[in-house]
Amino acid sequence: MEADEDRRAAYASLAGVIARHAFVPHFQPVVTLADRTIVGYEALTRFSDGTAPELCFADAARLGLGPELELATLRAGVAAAAGLLPGRFLGLNVSPSLVVESSGLGAVLAQASRPLVLELTEHAPVADYGTLRATLTGFEPAVRTAVDDAGSGYASLRHILALRPDFVKLDLGWVRGIEADTIRQALIAGLVHFAANAGCQLIAEGIETETECGVLAGLGVAFGQGYLLGRPLPAPATT
Repeated sequence: MEADEDRRAAYASLAGVIARHAFVPHFQPVVTLADRTIVGYEALTRFSDGTAPELCFADAARLGLGPELELATLRAGVAAAAGLLPGRFLGLNVSPSLVVESSGLGAVLAQASRPLVLELTEHAPVADYGTLRATLTGFEPAVRTAVDDAGSGYASLRHILALRPDFVKLDLGWVRGIEADTIRQALIAGLVHFAANAGCQLIAEGIETETECGVLAGLGVAFGQGYLLGRPLPAPATT
């Protein structure tokens, strides 16, 4: 009974967060490593009570509020992105289950005034890649896709092979201290070759030093994001 009461309390608390929109969209720039030109932004969520985003989304999934929280934060991100530099793409983190199961996602995407990239975030195997691919290609306006955290687990590599995304985002674990690890350098060089043949582009995440940035650019990685290149911040208010 105590466990049930705790679950009800957690559910009510999270439902309140969704109802009150107790979160603020933040945006981190994605830049070309060659000249630091901003080509897009990744939309992130910061919760008003300071709870780590990964914990909030994990709790939402556990409590059966995952789609509601995803859609609420996506809707807020799309709206706030109006204050960003025009013409740049907006990267939105979505779970494959939301793509194939939610009828509300298309309506959220239709509100965007800039190109969209859907970043697939789930680190578990997808049951039906055919349905996922068909849904992704059926959105109007059309969206591009990215596989997030490539190299961090089994599912992300399966996503790349099965979905043929437009972008592959290298997990920060591949990036941190890359200058001192020739094995990781060789693996990233192989991914650059793979990307060129597969028709996709690489985005390195978590770049924090000029040395990391220089090594990645030298290996042929086209784009990057990280604290060195721009921290996540709220978008300027529109007038």
